[in-house]
Amino acid sequence: MRNSTSIHAGSMADIAFLMLIFFLTTTTINTDQGLDQTLPEDCKTEDCATKLLERNIFEIHLNDQGTCLIQNKISSKEELANQLIDFVGNQSGSTIAPENPAEAVIRLEVSRTNSYKDYVSIMDEIKAAYLHMRTQYSLEKFSKNFSDLNAIERKLVLKHYPLQLSEATK
Repeated sequence: MRNSTSIHAGSMADIAFLMLIFFLTTTTINTDQGLDQTLPEDCKTEDCATKLLERNIFEIHLNDQGTCLIQNKISSKEELANQLIDFVGNQSGSTIAPENPAEAVIRLEVSRTNSYKDYVSIMDEIKAAYLHMRTQYSLEKFSKNFSDLNAIERKLVLKHYPLQLSEATK
């Protein structure tokens, strides 16, 4: 009869464990990136349409070529934040801008052929404009930067300058 050779499984387990540790420490796992947005709540009634005054709507159109139309005028994406601040703030008391910043609605219409980069650059400008307005308001009201506010103060500022965005694709 032949003697059977035995394999020491303890050493193999150690090697497998070391290989596992090696691969876990040297590999990177990609995380999804995207825009941080809160979706609106579901409509609980049959008619979910909201009636808006024309003066409360700030329109942004991004066409197939990447040209930006702001309030039906060709503008650059870099001008968007300043135009949005002027519209929402309505410092001049214009009759074609909202009476109250909380009533302002941004209507963003993009083409399906637009690049994600163009869409993100528009969203960045919108968010930068609102951050600027919220910071200015918090400095006036609380003498603190928006990022330094407590939860109650932050809620008051967000109530005064809510980001109401209506998005559409064509």
